[in-house]
Amino acid sequence: MGLLLFSAAATGQIVGSSSVRNPVVVFNSPGTKQVNVQVCNEFGCTNVVHTVVVLDPMPRISSLASVPSLLGRGQTVTLSAQASGRPPLTYNWAFSGPANFTLTGNPLIWDTSLLPLGTYSLRLDVKNVDGTTSSTPFTVVLQRMTFSDVPPTHWAWQYVETLYSNGITTGCALGAYCPTNSVLRSEMAVFLTRASHGSTFVPTPPAGLFADVGTVYWAAPQIEQIYNDGLTTGCANNPLRFCPGNLLSRAEMAVFLVRAKHGAGFTPPAPIGRFADVPVDFWAAGWIEQLYLDGITTGCAANPLRFCPTDNVSRDQMAAFLVRTFGLTGP
Repeated sequence: MGLLLFSAAATGQIVGSSSVRNPVVVFNSPGTKQVNVQVCNEFGCTNVVHTVVVLDPMPRISSLASVPSLLGRGQTVTLSAQASGRPPLTYNWAFSGPANFTLTGNPLIWDTSLLPLGTYSLRLDVKNVDGTTSSTPFTVVLQRMTFSDVPPTHWAWQYVETLYSNGITTGCALGAYCPTNSVLRSEMAVFLTRASHGSTFVPTPPAGLFADVGTVYWAAPQIEQIYNDGLTTGCANNPLRFCPGNLLSRAEMAVFLVRAKHGAGFTPPAPIGRFADVPVDFWAAGWIEQLYLDGITTGCAANPLRFCPTDNVSRDQMAAFLVRTFGLTGP
């Protein structure tokens, strides 16, 4: 003869018993349970205690993998979660916003390439035969991303997108902008020509004004255009040269941008030493301080205020400077 006693482990309280051989036991709540088996005959009794962990059959979401709140269209994100409950579990990711749709699976890859831009609310529903549980909805903003290396989280994203929408840049390679690359003087000529005259402007054929810029050089028309516009006098004389392959310094950039904003005949006022690293006798001090007065630069560092005049200009920095200089507006 045998006797089974069923108890809750925390209290030891007996919650049920059976003297039937191989009984079916139904627990009404999750938790850790004890099954006490007592087997007796004419010689005595033997007791065996078994611990049983009873899981909640309802689905429960224990964690969600982090999803960025700001994405660029074309980025992919892995959606994943940890959940418990009676298997099988079905994971439905419900999106509402500019487009309403549901993705099923865990984990899964969310590809944003074909979605309309805007703000989406995302919720996870986990379902089994016992019911459904849902996560707290969270928001994801999907924005334009023309270049894969300048997502909306990049500090210069708005500036780069504005350059692109105004036809001033097409990037450095297919789908890329190369934001940290340094700007060449030849590239600056192209930027300035497009920003000054418009993206559809076609310069006149080059005449070979510079000894180091042949007429077949890729940026020769734009280099000669900014010379004719009075934005540059080149990098050297006798013979006249432009140094198109040289990297552009921040000091040189200041001169280009101030002339582009105020005109070729503009002369900046005498400098007063606003920047700790730009003494008043520095060759470009007046132009650098004018760039500051125009609100185009705030310098490269503060306390004390510095400009870093000999540093090279990166392409992301150049985007910001051009947008501010020409007052360009973006999408």
